[in-house]
Amino acid sequence: MLLSLPAVTAVLILRYVLREVFTIGEVATFGEIGSVITGVTLILGFMLGGVLTDYKESEKLPATVAVALAGFRSTAHSGLLAKDLDVSLINARISKVANAIAGWFVGTNSEDEMWNSLSDFPALIVDLEKAGMASHYVGRLMVLNGELNATLNRIAVVRNTSFVQSGYVLMSILVLVLQGSLVIVSFPSSIMSWIAPSVLSLAYAYLWLLVRDLDNPFGHSENDGKGSGADVDISPLLNVVRALSIH
Repeated sequence: MLLSLPAVTAVLILRYVLREVFTIGEVATFGEIGSVITGVTLILGFMLGGVLTDYKESEKLPATVAVALAGFRSTAHSGLLAKDLDVSLINARISKVANAIAGWFVGTNSEDEMWNSLSDFPALIVDLEKAGMASHYVGRLMVLNGELNATLNRIAVVRNTSFVQSGYVLMSILVLVLQGSLVIVSFPSSIMSWIAPSVLSLAYAYLWLLVRDLDNPFGHSENDGKGSGADVDISPLLNVVRALSIH
């Protein structure tokens, strides 16, 4: 919301300068800019609906990764214990991969580093099979590894692509035109001539920022690692990573 304030301030300052300094009255009525408001509302609604669809899916992905990691470890441990093998041999390797995934989410390591670390899971499955793990445990580990790869690939796509790039261009132009229209529009009441432009400018600037923020629900590494309020909750993943590191 605070990031929308500069747009409101600019609109009000320009209105004041035109009216008080250059003595230029409002040159358009609120009814005349109704078509502009309608166009901006339609494109914002379309863009917001699109990014919300991806956002709702993205909310589930960190928990899916957490479940796959926890399931991989528990399955590997069960398979080793069934053969009276030492489970401590795999703890460090699983924890290393889990920490690399968590680091990718929060921006402490790159996507390439995460994938390079994850490539140890297939090698670990082969090592466990050579150690004598039963085939049904090995098969389950392969399924979990596949699910983990598929989920991380989906997250990478969401992070690296924007929703309808041309739509962003149109949306930005229309919002800018609307902000400019609010500078010159007239209202019957002198009080509303300041309140209405302020409210409308704030609302549409906020929606513009909201659409852009929701388009990357995995922006936890942005803003010096603080992310934003629109980032999805990754605490289930971080909790599992911490648990894997302890054990």
